[in-house]
Amino acid sequence: MIKALRTKFVAMMMSVVTLILLAIFLTMLITTQKDIERNSMMVLQQSLDDRALSQISGMPPQTPGGPPPNSRMPTMVIEASEDGTYRVLLNRIYNIGESDLASIVALALSNEETFGTIKSHDLRYLRREINGTTLIAFADTSMETAILRNLVVTSLSIGAGALLAFFVLSILLARWAVGPVERAWESQRQFIADASHELRTPLTVILSNAEMLDSEDADKDDKQSERIENIKAEGLRMKRLIESMLSLARSDHAEAPFHLIPVCLSDIVMDSVLLFESTIYDEGKTFEYKVKDNIVVHGDPEKLRQLVDILLENAIKYTPKGGLISVDLDDPSKKSVLLSVANEGQPIPADELDDIFQRFYRVDKSRQSDGGFGLGLSIAQNIVSAHKGKIWAESDPHKGNVFYVSLPVSPK
Repeated sequence: MIKALRTKFVAMMMSVVTLILLAIFLTMLITTQKDIERNSMMVLQQSLDDRALSQISGMPPQTPGGPPPNSRMPTMVIEASEDGTYRVLLNRIYNIGESDLASIVALALSNEETFGTIKSHDLRYLRREINGTTLIAFADTSMETAILRNLVVTSLSIGAGALLAFFVLSILLARWAVGPVERAWESQRQFIADASHELRTPLTVILSNAEMLDSEDADKDDKQSERIENIKAEGLRMKRLIESMLSLARSDHAEAPFHLIPVCLSDIVMDSVLLFESTIYDEGKTFEYKVKDNIVVHGDPEKLRQLVDILLENAIKYTPKGGLISVDLDDPSKKSVLLSVANEGQPIPADELDDIFQRFYRVDKSRQSDGGFGLGLSIAQNIVSAHKGKIWAESDPHKGNVFYVSLPVSPK
């Protein structure tokens, strides 16, 4: 649990930081691109204004032979006539040859927009009509592309370094933030384990003495026999509670490591089915099962047997008289096997299907005397998690409740 909490903390922190860095990067990229486009537009306008003034006044351009002042952007100005001919007034874009000029001018003239780009030649253009002729200014955008590419590479490098640094920092922060929870959890676990150990000895004495009273005192009346049976029943119920609490405490602290070996799950399921079959029929309930032979998984035989027993006990407990309990084991894929235990009865509300795997959780809070404590499904979930599997429940008002367990065939 603590490990999962730390992982969630780190994942949440990394998600937030990634979103912030992504927002900063996109803002920088868009802002830089807009600034470059704005500067390019100013250069094109100044080029056309200069040439237009030259045509009107008959004076030479203010910036002969080059782009406007304070600009490093290569430019080209073309004068196009209505008869389709054109004349180069200025050309500082040296990678544009004579063979490309005709197609470039045609593209700029055919576009309805007076301002646009010609991506095939990395050009941006601005078109203007003056005194019956058309002036077209072109600017080389290859430098813009290089600037944006360098910005992306630099930003990604800085972002990757920042994410790596914050990942290490978030791990340290997770340990610090989860520390109080971990200490409280450890104290609770230790208390449960110690209390359970301390209770086992006196409980064993109580059960032993009850057995002796039940077997030795032949003259006891019916009321005394009933009281002894009550002592034994409640003692056994308390014993199951203690064993469940100990099992959970050990799994939390990894004191009981699972011994995973190749094991035939089909045999384990059949052993549990045959054990509970008579109990199911004695309680007036119906039972059916379909277990595929020779299904082998990598798991702990004792824990898997406990898992199947828990699911069957739960189904028996909440199935009304005459209701149906069914067990199915199959391997729908080569990578996993699927075990399902279904029972007719009161459906579990949809909003509680996830909560039923919490400790001491009970769907019907009023049913406190049915012999359960709300720990069985929590133990089952721990067993499935230790096997890298998945357990979940589904409920249908007409079909009842179904518990599914998916286990990998081979270890992950």
